[in-house]
Amino acid sequence: MNWFDKIDLKKIPDLPEIEDISSDIPAVSEYLDAFFLPEAFKQAEIDTLPVINDQGVITGIVSEYDLAKIIPEWSFAKESYRYNIKVADIMTREVWTEMFHTNIKELLDSVHQMHTRVVPIVDAKNKYTGVCITRGNLLKYLTRMVKPRSLGGLATPIGVYLTDGIHQAGTKSRGLFLTGITLGFFVLIIQNFADFILDFVQIPMFLAILVEIFIFLSVLRITPLVRIHAAEHMTINAIEKGLPLNVETVRMQSPIHKRCGTNLMVLLVGIQVLLLILYEIPFLQSPILQFLFIMFGFLFIFSNWKNAGMWLQKYFTTAKPSDKQIENGIKAGKEILEIHKNDVRPKSPNLIQKIWNMGIFQILIGFFIVLYGFDFLYNLM
Repeated sequence: MNWFDKIDLKKIPDLPEIEDISSDIPAVSEYLDAFFLPEAFKQAEIDTLPVINDQGVITGIVSEYDLAKIIPEWSFAKESYRYNIKVADIMTREVWTEMFHTNIKELLDSVHQMHTRVVPIVDAKNKYTGVCITRGNLLKYLTRMVKPRSLGGLATPIGVYLTDGIHQAGTKSRGLFLTGITLGFFVLIIQNFADFILDFVQIPMFLAILVEIFIFLSVLRITPLVRIHAAEHMTINAIEKGLPLNVETVRMQSPIHKRCGTNLMVLLVGIQVLLLILYEIPFLQSPILQFLFIMFGFLFIFSNWKNAGMWLQKYFTTAKPSDKQIENGIKAGKEILEIHKNDVRPKSPNLIQKIWNMGIFQILIGFFIVLYGFDFLYNLM
């Protein structure tokens, strides 16, 4: 029994088509002067090319390695210009070919026997179709079945949300909408409180924004969201390290993650505050001072935003989760791994999928429902 026979094919929606694991690769004539091969490799952006005869029938493949075997003697010969070496003289004649209706299961099981970069696709008469299965595409397809290349996630009021960019696991979109609604209420209450305070204390706008952010983070710190947020990070860290998903192991992971949205928030807020300072501080009206302020300000922000984001994660946006919250993260982690592994289609998410599965859209919908809903009710009163 080979490794592929151990997979339950009933759980796999569909195996890839030839088009999913192949690329258009030009062929070269067996009569081509080998002197022109480097340029052919460069134009095709691959170091191995199919070789055809005048009828378009595959007669071999030629690679940089084949050329390298003869090029020293050829190039250093005293009268090298007299050499007349054709592709047919150096190509590999034993060629592994496949047809469009090839058995994908057998092909995937034989990838370890693929000693060349390309397997030309031919028709019934062995004529080249212009398409090759590439070893790189096969390996890329097989490695993506191991685990997601990248995971993202969010903390929601009802648990952990995880995504590999294509699929959703955990609380899915309903949790993201609730996150937007929760954050909307937080912002609404904090803005009204800050506006009340600022009626008595006049401070520049950039300071008012910083005060509101500090209050927001302080309120967030005492909610369950920060502990769920930590459980999400700890689960992802365990998966990325290849560790078993159990409470004991996940609890040992860091609650901080380098791709956390907190880091991006620091960058965006930093740029906003920088521009407000530039607008509100009178002595910065000089063009020279404005230029210097922007240059050094952006240099400071782009040099420190990640470290500042990690600091905020540590002290404000994450906290030690309970076993129940870790178990929730583990459940979402196992779910996303199972979904990803069973979906063997080598498809990359399109832009709409990426945006939707990032969760920003759903959060914004929930967020604006609260803000505009409050304004609507307020105007009715």
